[in-house]
Formats: sequence, structure tokens, C-alpha cells
Amino acid sequence: MRMRVVAAVGMVGTLAAAAAANPVPNQVSTFQGGNNGGWANGDRGSDPPIVTTGGPAGAADAFLRVTSTGSFGALSRLLTLNESTTWTGNFATAGVNAVSMELKNFGTAPLSMRVALQETGGTYYVSNPAFTLPADNAWHTATFPLTASGLQTINGGTPLATGLTRIREVRILDNPSVDYHGAVVSASFGLDNVRAVPEPAGPLLLVVVAPFIMRRTSRGARGFSNHG
Repeated sequence: MRMRVVAAVGMVGTLAAAAAANPVPNQVSTFQGGNNGGWANGDRGSDPPIVTTGGPAGAADAFLRVTSTGSFGALSRLLTLNESTTWTGNFATAGVNAVSMELKNFGTAPLSMRVALQETGGTYYVSNPAFTLPADNAWHTATFPLTASGLQTINGGTPLATGLTRIREVRILDNPSVDYHGAVVSASFGLDNVRAVPEPAGPLLLVVVAPFIMRRTSRGARGFSNHG
């Protein structure tokens, strides 16, 4: 019985470690209050502006608007990136296995939206297939799995399992090809509610472990009163 208690405590310790890791499961960039959450322009230009209204929830719902010129020089490519401590670190320990977001195409042609992650050794992992964002002036929810079946490794050979423990940059971009560079295109998209999606097993583990701990606590309390 003692071994079972130790095992349960160990699982709780693992959950606590995951909760303390970066990124935090279910963390979300909403862009409310003028906070860009670390999402910047990765093409040498000024950071994407926050629009204070017109997000998925309508009036007063802020969102980030990412724009590219399609010409050479700054702002030529359509992408935004994040190198803040909030969106980098150990995705594996945190139990984050997908990134979801809401997207809106402000252009006249469909966009091929992808997520790209770079690990500290230089290897990139790029979403494949892309999410096709239609030019319909409407908000769409996209979820990008951070798994071997959802990502393609490029520009290096670090195994995904290792790379996910040391992510240094996250990108959201448009490119018809599997590439971590944004496409050179004159286009614009809206971005909102970027969320770190946790593994489904996390909540289930809590459900399984918690009742067992409660039973042990209850029995221990009864035993104490009997010896009082």
C-alpha cells in the first residue's frame, strides 16, 4: 500500500512540474489591453499593430494584424514570431502538444497558414499540411498539432522529442511550401486567441489520482481519531 501512495504522490509531483514549465498549458495571447504577448514582426520591420475592435468576439475584442508588402526589404514576408519566455522552453514537460488560434484573411487570395518552431540547435519543425485560410473576411479556428505526424523537420536533424524540450522561437506564417520563412506576398491576416493546447491525458490523470489521494487522506483521518 505504501508503494501505491508513493506512486500517486510522484504523479502529482510530475503534474506540478508540468504546470510550472513554459509554456503553461492553456495559456492564451488575447491581445487585450494593448499587450502583444511577445508576438513581433520577424522581417526587420515594426511589430504588427493591435487592432482594438473587430476580433472574433466582435466589438471591443482586440486582435493582432500581421501584414506584408510582398516587395524586397523589411515587412516583405507574411509572418509573426515569438521569442519571449512565455512561448519558449520545454513544451514536452509542459504537456503542450498543439497550438490553436483564430485567423482572419484580409486579402483576396487564400493563405497557407503554418506554425514553425525552432529549437536551440537550429532545427525547425514546420506544420504540414498547412491550414488553408480562405479570403472570406471571416474568422476561422485553426489547430496545429506539435506531433511527428503534424510537423516536418527541416534545416537540421534534431529529433522532435528532443527539440520540443528546448524551443527558442515560435512562428505563425503563410507559405504554400513547407518552410519557416513567410511567403513574399502582399497580404494581411488577423490573429487572436493563440493558445497552448495541453495533452488530453493531463486532466484524466488528475481525475484518476485525486480520488485515490482523497481516500488515503480519509482513511488516515479515521485511523487518527480511533487512536485518540
